[in-house]
Amino acid sequence: MKKRTKYTDEPVRSGRRVGADILPGHGGARAGAGRPVSGNKPVTLRLPPKLIERLRRQAKRAGQTMSDFVAEKLKA
Repeated sequence: MKKRTKYTDEPVRSGRRVGADILPGHGGARAGAGRPVSGNKPVTLRLPPKLIERLRRQAKRAGQTMSDFVAEKLKA
């Protein structure tokens, strides 16, 4: 049986950083962390395998991602 974790509001002293206080709830999401927003929306398409391979080859030759390649072709 696992040992239950006891949560308190008091700092915990443990691990290699014995001299430092580790506050409960430390960590998690931080403002400004993560990948920057691109402004694009995700889309799922169902395409025949041969068409997908053709798109991948052409995008690789153009030095672009598949998304950028398809977006450029659709703008034309």
